[in-house]
Amino acid sequence: MKFFRLLYSTFLDALFPRPTAEREVFSYTPKEALAKLPKAPKFTEEYENMHAIFAYKDERVSRLVWAIKYKRMEVAVKIGGYALLQELEKSDSIHTIIIPMPVTERRRRERGYNQCELLLEEIKSLYENNPLNGATVAKFIFENKLLVRTHHDSYHKLKDRADRLEDAKGIFSIDQNVLAKLSGDNPDMLNTQVIIIDDVITTGSTMREAAKTLHAAGFMSIQGLALAH
Repeated sequence: MKFFRLLYSTFLDALFPRPTAEREVFSYTPKEALAKLPKAPKFTEEYENMHAIFAYKDERVSRLVWAIKYKRMEVAVKIGGYALLQELEKSDSIHTIIIPMPVTERRRRERGYNQCELLLEEIKSLYENNPLNGATVAKFIFENKLLVRTHHDSYHKLKDRADRLEDAKGIFSIDQNVLAKLSGDNPDMLNTQVIIIDDVITTGSTMREAAKTLHAAGFMSIQGLALAH
């Protein structure tokens, strides 16, 4: 399957050459990308619990995000997963629950995957295959299904901030079976830090709604971390 995807990608590249910015970003190793791509602007105090790594306005970054979100490009996922893990490793929490920003089942059927789950899988693979983490109690708990997206807010690329905030209301729920399992494994789990992984934060409305849903379920410490802003 990988062979045919590579063959198809090579065929498309021959017909439609990649823009310079895209060729450049995919020439980087993950470590080089983290060093060379411009960093995201800081969020205002209103969004102090949100963080992002790269500046989306840079064309190389937007091409990187696009390749993960719509093309499922392995090289892009590796760059994104590496950058996100380096940021996660800065946390001084003893344990952290890492979850992806969910998509609706309709969106999953249309696209065939959730790009944030792809990033989480890469983060998990890098973390678990690092021999330095083998002798210690796992710092990260990876959980794909705790947060559920019940419906997709309407496509809002051209909407203003107020409309986006309104669209995001009530779009998430908690999988009670997953919550019960987590709580059963550790009665103090609700005091564990939760970090939501997203590909890009624009206004922050979706991330705020996700955090609100987790707060309502009893989680006390919630952070949002995106590849770009």
